[in-house]
Amino acid sequence: MSSSVPREVVHTAVRHEHRSSNTRLALLGVGALALLASIGGSAARSDEAVDVATVTVGSQVAVPADGSGAEAIRSVDFGDVAQPGSACAQGLRFTPPASIPVTGGTSQVLDLASLTQLSVDPEVSYGDVDGDGRDDAVVHVTCSFGANGAEDSVHVWSLEGDRLIHVAGLDQPGADMGDGLPPIVQSVAAEGDRVVVTWAAFDDDDPRCCPTLETRAGYVLDGDELVPVGDPVTTPARP
Repeated sequence: MSSSVPREVVHTAVRHEHRSSNTRLALLGVGALALLASIGGSAARSDEAVDVATVTVGSQVAVPADGSGAEAIRSVDFGDVAQPGSACAQGLRFTPPASIPVTGGTSQVLDLASLTQLSVDPEVSYGDVDGDGRDDAVVHVTCSFGANGAEDSVHVWSLEGDRLIHVAGLDQPGADMGDGLPPIVQSVAAEGDRVVVTWAAFDDDDPRCCPTLETRAGYVLDGDELVPVGDPVTTPARP
């Protein structure tokens, strides 16, 4: 079963040549009330965007950009792009916000009781998923919570002018892929107009901790949803 997130998640596009790993240190030392207030504030403003995007190259501010060019989205640093709040629906004791702010690839702790935190896979894949002649971005995010809880989801983003728009999201392999396939994402790729997701899969004798197989499945856009297409292929997991 596929799931989608409303297209209202919009951002002004800020492009980076690189980001420092030191930004992850900003996650420490923030109080619980400040964390929750920050999340609530961003949710209320999730549909806002300013008119002009600024290209940032390292620490230098360059010229304004309008998102022109078929590959313009490749310069967007998704480690600093707020992600849909539904990506952490399982790990929160309260209704998820509309969006979750991210800095340096991770969010702040969203729920202190379960230490819920969102992370963005730095390996973003690009391809013309929606068929408009311009690249889209396929982004894998993971929400971790509790002792070993994790919620994986895959998101397609497009760049329209200076606005990043969330096109579709996926957090389940699909009902046609058999029982027992857990929603654990191993990798994502854009191949032509398809989003290809490799999911962890269990053999009959596998303990629940340790899947030894993987299933590669394709999806295409249908409106604001990613729907399965073609036959999934299951093989032994790569070491």
